[in-house]
Amino acid sequence: MAGFDTSTLSKPRWILALIVGALLALLFARLGIWQLDRLDERRARNAITEERSAADPESFDDLEVRYGLDPEALTLRSASVLGEYREDLEFFSIGRTVGDLTGTLVVTPLELDDGTLMVVVRGIVPGGTAGPPAEGFETPDGRVEVVGTLDDGEEPLRIGEPDPENGTITSLSRVDLEYIDRWIEGDVLPVSLTLVAQEPGNPNGDPIPIPPEELTEGSHLGYAIQWFGFAIIVLIGVGFLVWRAGSKSEVEPVG
Repeated sequence: MAGFDTSTLSKPRWILALIVGALLALLFARLGIWQLDRLDERRARNAITEERSAADPESFDDLEVRYGLDPEALTLRSASVLGEYREDLEFFSIGRTVGDLTGTLVVTPLELDDGTLMVVVRGIVPGGTAGPPAEGFETPDGRVEVVGTLDDGEEPLRIGEPDPENGTITSLSRVDLEYIDRWIEGDVLPVSLTLVAQEPGNPNGDPIPIPPEELTEGSHLGYAIQWFGFAIIVLIGVGFLVWRAGSKSEVEPVG
C-alpha cells in the first residue's frame, strides 16, 4: 500500500487493536444475525396466529382427538369448552397490563365433564376489586360453554413463585400452568383458555376480555441493522487508526 509502513502491522499495540476490533465486529455481527433469527421466529408465529385465528372455533374434545394434549399443536387455536366453573379455585394476578388495559387478571378453572380442569383467563377487572372470587364479576352457576383462544400459559418468574399460604392459590404473578397443577387438587390441563365469549354470561358483570395479540414484527429488523452498523463502524474505525499510524511512520524522519 503506497504511503503505508507495513511494519506497523507487526507492532504489538496495533496487532492487539486489530484483534480486538475483529472480535468486536464479529460479536456485533452475531448479535445482528440473532435479531434476524428472532425476526424469522416472530414472522413464523404471526403466520401461525393468522392461520389459526381465522378458523372457526372447534370443540376442545375434537381438537384433543386430533392433536392430543400437545400444547404446541393446540396453542392459538380457537376452541369451545363445556364445563362448570370452580369459583372456589379462582385466583388473581394483580397489577397486570395488557395492551391499554391495567388491573387485576381474573383466572378461574373450569371443570370439564371428565373431571379435568382447564384454566380460564376470564379477563381484567379494576385494581382493588375484592376477592377472589372477584366481587361483582361472579361466574355463572351450572354448566357453561366458554369460547376462547388456547394457550400454553405464561413463563414463570425467574425467581419462582412463593408457596401459596395454607396451600391455596389466591394470587400469582404469572399464569404458570405447572405451578397451578402442583397446588390445585385435580388434573390441570397443559393448555389454558383466554375467554372471548361464554353462554350464559356472568350474572352481574363481565371482566374486560383480553384483547387479541397485536401481530407486529417488533423492532428486530431495526436492531439487526443497528448491530451490523456497529460492526462496520468498528472495522472502519480500527482500519483508519492503523492506516494513520502506518502513514505517520512512513513520513517520520530517521534518527
